[in-house]
Amino acid sequence: MPSGFSWTEIGVDPARVRVVRDAPLPAQGEYVLYWCMVNQRVPHNHALQAAIALGNRLRLPVVCYHALRPDYPHASDRLHAFVLQGLEELGAAMRARGVPYWLELPRNARHHVPRVAALGRRAAAVVSDWFPAFIIPGHLRGAAKALEVPLVAVDASCVVPMQRIAERQVGAYALRPKLRKLWPEYLGRLPRGQDPAHARAAERVDPGFTPEEHPGRLAGALDGFDIDHSVPPVSGRPGGRAAALRVLRAFVRDSVARFDEARNEPGQHGQSGVSPALHWGLLFAGEVAQACIEAHGPRHPGVASFLEELLVRRELGFNYCLHTEVKAQLRVSSLPRWAQQTLEEHARDRREHLYALEELDRGETGDPLWNAAQRELREDGRIHGYLRMLWGKKILEWSRTPQEALERMAHLNDRYALDGRDAVSVANFMWVLGLHDRPFQERPVLGKVRPMSSLRTAEKVDLGPYLARYGGPDAAGVKLPRRKKRAARKGA
Repeated sequence: MPSGFSWTEIGVDPARVRVVRDAPLPAQGEYVLYWCMVNQRVPHNHALQAAIALGNRLRLPVVCYHALRPDYPHASDRLHAFVLQGLEELGAAMRARGVPYWLELPRNARHHVPRVAALGRRAAAVVSDWFPAFIIPGHLRGAAKALEVPLVAVDASCVVPMQRIAERQVGAYALRPKLRKLWPEYLGRLPRGQDPAHARAAERVDPGFTPEEHPGRLAGALDGFDIDHSVPPVSGRPGGRAAALRVLRAFVRDSVARFDEARNEPGQHGQSGVSPALHWGLLFAGEVAQACIEAHGPRHPGVASFLEELLVRRELGFNYCLHTEVKAQLRVSSLPRWAQQTLEEHARDRREHLYALEELDRGETGDPLWNAAQRELREDGRIHGYLRMLWGKKILEWSRTPQEALERMAHLNDRYALDGRDAVSVANFMWVLGLHDRPFQERPVLGKVRPMSSLRTAEKVDLGPYLARYGGPDAAGVKLPRRKKRAARKGA
């Protein structure tokens, strides 16, 4: 960027901007390119707003390029359909802001064209999304090598910009006070639209290829795509921002007020259901928080409990991934020293069971509750939040090595989950092995890593409705123990 350039002066928070390729602005450029990879929304999209602000400063139009490739890890009918269902809505919203939406949908890897390099030769600058996990950092590094113009990535995932927390945090207790100090600055301060006057001129820019105009029609006709057709779309869970907003409104209306009591009860439908929308960038975490606060106030027990998950635990996962190289994010060597040591000391302990990956995938273990959780993942593209912790702990017990367990968790989750391939998922799997946690009483296989068991889970939560829905034939004869009564909540 030119000497003396200031993001602040054009209304962009510099804490959200990560310079991937620093270069002088070219003497000529046809547009500012917004390369959409993560944030599939127009409202509350800091990356798009940064592109428009830069375009207005340079008096250049803004265009959006978006490609859904068929060769990303675990590409399937489920994931492709979920994305495609919302892209016509996204394109219309972009065009309403005066930003042409250039969508490319190669059917196989051979048809994919490295379009960003070609579009970048005509651009004054490229703005994209900053996401510290999965394939996004690699795509940005590759683009930086191919481009000659500035490339910046903008954090539109976290309420408090990731870069405001300069170091990797050891746990939620360490991150929480830092975030709370910054919430007055960020919470509720949603990005506002820039004047799109210059962007409207982009309607006359020739993309150089023919963009897809009706992607929604392809969501139910995926045979022509070279993707995994054995993982079907999730019934009743459409993609797109409008659908995501309906899920959010239902949660705020029906469930957030009891989130503190229902969140760990699989049979009570107390989960928010917004995690796929957050992962795919259909919703901004700030607008989710704001909707809950406006409905019930920040001190309501249900809202406070949910905000802990949304604004602390979720951003703890992004903090871990930001400060850990992608290739090391799912490595035992990235665990706290105590966890590495205890798992190494118990690496040769006898495992009660050693299941093959295929058996785990099919939910064919001797544990009916684990099988039910895996069935929920396969059918509905998610696992109830509380049971996902148990799901991971059992995989650790049933794998030959902790590293194999991590790889199995990631494979199973990322293959089926609508919200997989996410910084939060990465941190959750590492938590199973001790990340962001503390030592517990030592025991076989797990060492000092926190234990969880199906029996204790059945004593703590009501599993009857959950097993009736997902248990299948192997759960028909399960005798659930009598639940231990919880102490009444103060003030109830």
